[in-house]
Amino acid sequence: MGTGRIPAVGGRRLIQMGFVAALAVAGILPAYAHVSFANRQVPLASTIDATLRIPHGCNGSPTLRLRMRIPAAVTAIRPAAKDGWTIAQSGQGATREIAWSGRLPDKQRGEFHFAMDLESSVKPGQVIYFPVVQECETGISRWIDVTGKASADASETEETDETSSPAPSIRILPRK
Repeated sequence: MGTGRIPAVGGRRLIQMGFVAALAVAGILPAYAHVSFANRQVPLASTIDATLRIPHGCNGSPTLRLRMRIPAAVTAIRPAAKDGWTIAQSGQGATREIAWSGRLPDKQRGEFHFAMDLESSVKPGQVIYFPVVQECETGISRWIDVTGKASADASETEETDETSSPAPSIRILPRK
């Protein structure tokens, strides 16, 4: 018969797991440490403000450049200035992109703001993907999976691929 007590080592581990689970449910832990948007759901509007979040570098290496593909549903985009970073826009049609160049240490989170206008054909419920390539001092992470089926428990590697690295996305909600 047991004493009703949890063994010290097993009990401590159980408490730690419970604490981590509680933080995850509360939304305090990052969602798999993927590149994502601060607001993943936004109401349909003539202009939408967005913030791209970069949670870390590439396997301990600082981020030096971000390239974000601009989806066809976006008719205009205006990136905000970011201290210490340069911004370049290039391309036409389906190959348009924004590139931010600077230095973001591995352990620091970066936020990159921009405003965008959407095509009139965009409807509530639509998900718009923004593939991002994160270039680091050592290594590259490609956040380019636009299928919506990326593995949630994929481990990060120096060179990730589209099957484990979901592209940041925004779901469009009805107008307010």
